[in-house]
Amino acid sequence: METLKASTLAYISHFQMADYIAFAWLILLFFIALFMAILLAKKHPILAIFILFFDLILLVAGPFAIKMILDSYLRQTHIELTTTQQLIYSDTLIIQGNLHHQGKIDFTQCSINAYLLPQDDGTLLSSMKTLKPLRQTSISLETPPAKGEHIFFELVWENIRLGEEQNLSVKGECY
Repeated sequence: METLKASTLAYISHFQMADYIAFAWLILLFFIALFMAILLAKKHPILAIFILFFDLILLVAGPFAIKMILDSYLRQTHIELTTTQQLIYSDTLIIQGNLHHQGKIDFTQCSINAYLLPQDDGTLLSSMKTLKPLRQTSISLETPPAKGEHIFFELVWENIRLGEEQNLSVKGECY
């Protein structure tokens, strides 16, 4: 949960105009649907309850959908791992790769996050374990890549030994 909290705070602190517009639309839709439910409550109570239920789902799921859509369109990045090396005589993992900027806006800050996750067996419980990784580390890039460019990164993770029942996940977050 600490990972989700840090990611959400970083996202909110780097809001762009598209984020404000999308959240304004979400709030406007919420109040319009709430107003419709109030108006229909006397004549069509079942329809009003359905609209209210839809409104609550929109309010809960909307921010996640907005972030996912804007990240896939405006802030799209791609990580290409070139080397992942576990040092033999020390508990150090070296991860090298390239961060590709495929989005539509210029970035002001980028960070590379590495997560050590339990082995994925395809179940819903396994997917939920990504919210609380076994271990995590991150680095912040000094200069984010320009549009269409890529930048090399090297992440040195101390005090870690990668096991066979564990997966390594590396993600880039740029704002």
